[in-house]
Amino acid sequence: MSSSFPSGRRVPAPTCDSCSPIARIAVALILGMEIIGCKPRSDSPTASEVVIYCSVDAAFAEPILAEFEKRTGIRTHRVFDTEAGKTTGLVNKLLAERSRPRADVWWSGEIFGTIQLATAEVLVPYSSAAASDIPEAYRDPARVWAAFGLRGRVIAYDPGRTSPKDLPRSWGELIDPRFKGRFRLADPRFGTTRGHMAVLLSLWGRPAMEAFYRGLKSNDCRLTDGNAQSVLLLSRGVAEIVATDTDDVITARARGDSIEMIYPELKTADESSGTSGTLWIPCSVGLVRGGPHAEAGRRLIDYLLSAEVEEKLYASDSRNVPVRPELRQKLKADAPGEAIVDYAAAAKLLDLSDQLVREMLLE
Repeated sequence: MSSSFPSGRRVPAPTCDSCSPIARIAVALILGMEIIGCKPRSDSPTASEVVIYCSVDAAFAEPILAEFEKRTGIRTHRVFDTEAGKTTGLVNKLLAERSRPRADVWWSGEIFGTIQLATAEVLVPYSSAAASDIPEAYRDPARVWAAFGLRGRVIAYDPGRTSPKDLPRSWGELIDPRFKGRFRLADPRFGTTRGHMAVLLSLWGRPAMEAFYRGLKSNDCRLTDGNAQSVLLLSRGVAEIVATDTDDVITARARGDSIEMIYPELKTADESSGTSGTLWIPCSVGLVRGGPHAEAGRRLIDYLLSAEVEEKLYASDSRNVPVRPELRQKLKADAPGEAIVDYAAAAKLLDLSDQLVREMLLE
């Protein structure tokens, strides 16, 4: 008989024919520890692993995480969410697990849920040296999170079916009767659409936002299960104009779809509220408080916040625009019509925004 050590090296097991009873018990305990204690369970990552909850599309996140594994030897145990429950599902999971955290790192495709988690103290401060050249507007003052890689909120259309002259120039214009039955929107309780609606609520105020939702409902605006589905419906000719993110348009173009986009301004229909420019939403990352592999988590965050990763995201079909000015200049990257918005103010209104959606769009 032989025994397998955690290292994989097999050595002869001690024989017990001539051992004392105490020695036999000791041998049994050693073997028992190997069986039930020393071998890592398949569902329990070892110290050489890190657990990451990620709402960035897997197609864009996987190559970056694979490169981190290659360089460090640290295996990343990845938990992604569904398109329909984008970000919100994993935010709720982290909140539910806060007393017994399973994740080490949170990497989000947006920033609003991350601010929620920071407020709930699910995330712990970590000032990564890799983020030192990220502008302060994209770093939490207490260093609980940092943001990078912007995606724009746009309206997508098929230029073969719709003229650019027949498109809204602001988000508020979508309640105009001329858009009746023509517009699709991802469920505003999830993903970047959730943050987008919270930003509008923070800029417009509740009365104007309620009027917007009433107008959308009157215009027969239908909700979809996510931005990707909205774009798919557009490509198939089912929808005429849709709200989505820049990366979904770029991905659709890459597969040969006839699709273009415009960058609407954050204004009401009568321009009485809002701000000039359109909304750009960054990715964000944070260290989970009490995560089982904090040191590995910090190393992963250092990599995700590096200029190299921002450049990789821009080179991908996601085409995230860097927040670093020097990198934008180097890559000749631009965020057209980028508006200055208060992400934290919008994050505080997420719950109210969800309530208005339930009361005015879903009922």
